[in-house]
Amino acid sequence: MSRFSILKSIAVAGLVAGSFGMAGTGSALAQDEEPTASHPIHIHAGTCEELDPNPLAPLDNMVPRINEDAEDESDNQPVGVLTAPNVLVTSSDEIDVAWDDMLAGSHAINVHLSDEEVQTYIACGDIGGVVVDDQLIVALQPLNDSGYMGLAIFQQDGDGNVDVPAVYLFEPVASNEPAEVEATPVS
Repeated sequence: MSRFSILKSIAVAGLVAGSFGMAGTGSALAQDEEPTASHPIHIHAGTCEELDPNPLAPLDNMVPRINEDAEDESDNQPVGVLTAPNVLVTSSDEIDVAWDDMLAGSHAINVHLSDEEVQTYIACGDIGGVVVDDQLIVALQPLNDSGYMGLAIFQQDGDGNVDVPAVYLFEPVASNEPAEVEATPVS
């Protein structure tokens, strides 16, 4: 993946995260609270509305995004607006699913609550759309009033299979009141 593609993917994720954060999603943890457990994520046959419960291909679990090169814990402390949603992330290479087969039929990417509660779905995205610069970006919508949203980036590898260079999942923002955001221009 080119440096431009990586930067573009990060920019798209940032824009989506910012728009989800402004939407206000109900109750959950803010960034300064205990990190969440990891969430299993799979590619399934079917659509989010009619999902085959047997996964076609597992991906690595969604985990909180951290600086793995941090020299001490302070490098992974939240900064900026502390009520912004936590971002969970994963990536998986060499998935045993052919790119053409995935796009020829109905498939979805599905996020589960936890390994213990894998039957509870929290976010899902139907795999489809326009391929741009060899990437397909899929929106993940909340399921079961979870408030979790995100996006998944798919691309074809050199062997004709699917790679998932990044999946971003945005946790719901903690809120006691419905969010009514009004844009105010600065003069």
